[in-house]
Amino acid sequence: MIPTAPMSPPGAYPPFPPAPPQGRATPPPPPAPPPILSAPLSSPAVPFSVPPAPPGGRSRMTLVALGVAVLALLVALGSLMAAWRAVDQAADAKQFALAGGSGTAPGATQPLPVSAAPPSDAAPADAAPTDAPVDPGTPSGTGAPPLDERTVYTVKYDSETLTLKTTNCSDQMYADLDEPRANVGSAGADLVLNTSCSGPSFLKLWSGVEGSTSASPGRTPHDCAEAIRTSPLGEAPVPARKGTAICLTTSFEAAQERGDNQRLVLVEITGVADDGAVTIRSRAWNIPR
Repeated sequence: MIPTAPMSPPGAYPPFPPAPPQGRATPPPPPAPPPILSAPLSSPAVPFSVPPAPPGGRSRMTLVALGVAVLALLVALGSLMAAWRAVDQAADAKQFALAGGSGTAPGATQPLPVSAAPPSDAAPADAAPTDAPVDPGTPSGTGAPPLDERTVYTVKYDSETLTLKTTNCSDQMYADLDEPRANVGSAGADLVLNTSCSGPSFLKLWSGVEGSTSASPGRTPHDCAEAIRTSPLGEAPVPARKGTAICLTTSFEAAQERGDNQRLVLVEITGVADDGAVTIRSRAWNIPR
């Protein structure tokens, strides 16, 4: 039995490890080798993928490709047109050469076509229309000389009195103011008296005569011509009332037929009797031819 050392009180010193047994010492077993962690030589293959392109980039590339295609199409069309034009010009040149050089050369400007002449029965372009308005300064129709401030009048007669009267109502009496003379035929008349069975008598201008009631007994021939131009009477009747004045120009055609001057006449009604007789006083001037 192996003697042991006396025990120390608890808490004084740490206990000594137990002594190995006497005899041959056995070496401690070698430490176990660390475990070898086995790992796979290669990881499983991951499939390769290309990330999708953003939407904006794809649209831009599509537009670029479309533009290139359109440009190529336009270039092809231009080349086709140029080739067609070259063939056409070559054909024209061949035709021109075969014709011996006569005619118009290829590419030259063609002369404008000459319009056909109008038919012989067509009216000339510069012909005046038949219904052209008469010059307002011409008082008596076509061919009459115009009357203006430069017209020189000469007195034909001064203060001649005529009495116009009909036998029955609804009758007429004509007066020629070129002479003057009452109760003439209608062919040489300038003024006519119309009587009525139910109303007052009235005067009217005859064919080819123009006049105006915008007059007064003391008017000059220039005043009368202006009144006829600006305020024509036409075919309106003039009531037979004392004091009424009429400016008129006699028929130009009738004056031409007899080889005489046309007259400018100032007529004044000086009286109207109970039996319907109308008294007029007139003064006339020659209109120069």
